[in-house]
Amino acid sequence: MSTSHGESGVKSNRFVGIGLGLLVVLAAGSFVVAPGGARPPPVDFDDTVKVGLSLEERQSIGERVIPRVQVSYSQYPYVVGYRGLGQAAEAVDDPLIHQQFGYPRVVYVEVAPADVEVDDAGLLVGDRTNTWLPAEDVAYVVGSNATIADTTVTVPFEREADASAFADEYGGQVVEWSDRTRFEAPAGNGTTARSRIDAHHDRADTTVAERHRLLERETSVVVGANEPTVEAAIEAAPPNTTVLLPPGTYEGPIVVDKSVTLRGDNATIAGTGNGSVLTVRASDAAITGLSITGVGGEQEKENVSVEGWDSHTVEAYGYADSGIVVDDADRVLVFRTDIATRTAGITVRNSEETVVDTVSVSGAETWEDGFMGVTTIRSPIVLQNSTFVDGRDGVYMHRSPGITVRENRFVGGRYGGHFMYTSDGLFADNCATGQQYAGVVVMTSPTGTAISGNTVIESGQGIVPSGSDSYVGENTVVGTRQGISTNARNSLYTRNTVVGNDVGFRSASIIPTSRVVGNDIVDNHRPVNVGTGPLRIWSHDGAGNYWGAEVDTDREFVPSDSVDGRLHRDPAARTLAASPVVRGIRELRTTAPGMRPATVVDAHPRSTPVNETRLERGRALANGTAPTDELGCPA
Repeated sequence: MSTSHGESGVKSNRFVGIGLGLLVVLAAGSFVVAPGGARPPPVDFDDTVKVGLSLEERQSIGERVIPRVQVSYSQYPYVVGYRGLGQAAEAVDDPLIHQQFGYPRVVYVEVAPADVEVDDAGLLVGDRTNTWLPAEDVAYVVGSNATIADTTVTVPFEREADASAFADEYGGQVVEWSDRTRFEAPAGNGTTARSRIDAHHDRADTTVAERHRLLERETSVVVGANEPTVEAAIEAAPPNTTVLLPPGTYEGPIVVDKSVTLRGDNATIAGTGNGSVLTVRASDAAITGLSITGVGGEQEKENVSVEGWDSHTVEAYGYADSGIVVDDADRVLVFRTDIATRTAGITVRNSEETVVDTVSVSGAETWEDGFMGVTTIRSPIVLQNSTFVDGRDGVYMHRSPGITVRENRFVGGRYGGHFMYTSDGLFADNCATGQQYAGVVVMTSPTGTAISGNTVIESGQGIVPSGSDSYVGENTVVGTRQGISTNARNSLYTRNTVVGNDVGFRSASIIPTSRVVGNDIVDNHRPVNVGTGPLRIWSHDGAGNYWGAEVDTDREFVPSDSVDGRLHRDPAARTLAASPVVRGIRELRTTAPGMRPATVVDAHPRSTPVNETRLERGRALANGTAPTDELGCPA
């Protein structure tokens, strides 16, 4: 007993030292800019921390004019650059922004050229002025024909006469900065993405039902009985009928260039080990009931010529040897098909309303040697009820806005889901286990992504979003090195269960404008890891997150600091948390928020779990007592 008491005393003394040292550092390093300070000058926009518009939108707009704003905040060391006036206008009036960044010291707006025009696409055309004026000295046109990404754009002018002339030609009204509530709609803070989930599922359900009608076609040709080969059978079959492949193995490659259903009955199509095996080039075609083997080993073709700003990516990822290729064909169904491949399983290029349903892709055991289970290139497909084992990425999505990926299992590999230049996608109710890097990753700053109801187990990271206006909710992340990243801006993270990870949440964005509230974050070695940036407030309207039974809900909780971050695993930390020195630090922090750089604060920690059933399931997954299927996903 005495030995145990001595160890506890050492820990307590060590924590007291940490606490005192922290108090001294905070007292010495505090800095709050007074409202009467000198107005800082504008900076080069490239030197700002930029927000607004996805990378795809910026690439598509090219050199056309984008209204830009820069804001200097009193307690933030960087100038924030906004693409678009609506988001900037909302930010400078947002109490949460004030709490985290301080008040806006100055707002500069880059005015449009006096002779700016609107082209047929609704985009502003003209030479960028690089003339930055205080926001209150600028005239603004709202409600004109100018748009970006289908959203009306507020257009700023140096002179009111130029603004009036623009409004006369292109519509709209001239307003002042004080009328900024009339600017274009700002970012949605993830609520729009969440509100679309049910409608997104309904739309996917309709698409799936329509594609499944392709399975009802009457059989017109039987391979072997009516025609000697699959190619001959496809050529002989009338459109909108079924070609039946009886049990056996059939030689590939095969091209489906007619709107027929290719149905296998315990049939295998075997490629030569060179190139893709089955290529669909006809809309309203269907593939079902097949096994596909003999896929070639080339991941990137040398003889492909693709135009556009994304040509290099398309060439590198969109033309690998594949079990099935859907190429410039709409409304295709791939159903109940198994593929063994060293490279890509299914590649879908330039296809609308296509469904991939109940397929199985088995890839290379080492992800570096494999490729994608499904690759979509400009193809917002529905991918559901499928299993992807090993290979590189379960599904790789490139410029496929509105894609639906739901109820799939991703096992092994690098990433389960990989979003690139893909906005407004839905990744829902999937299981990813054993992923080297992450269960799902969102790259290239898209908007409106919804990541909902997924389970990620024993992977490098759980959920790694980026971009803005995203929803990350109702997911379970267990046994990862890092559970959920909050890099996405103006987004909503809620009702997630993050259990038994090395790090629960990571907050790395230097512009922490997202809402993180109503999550169960328990039993993680470190609840939160914080990167560069200002204070983060992880509570809203009197509600916060659940951090475990050890947390005192009568005070604010700081999961990122050296005391509160240990409450769940160190009794000495609980003692120190109630000590006068730590209480003093908290009081000082409360009166001077600018003293809390790189800190997460939950002002209203919960006393009970948000979802107790999901939390208990997460704990069972973490300790190995939960029922799972043969691939390790929840049964």
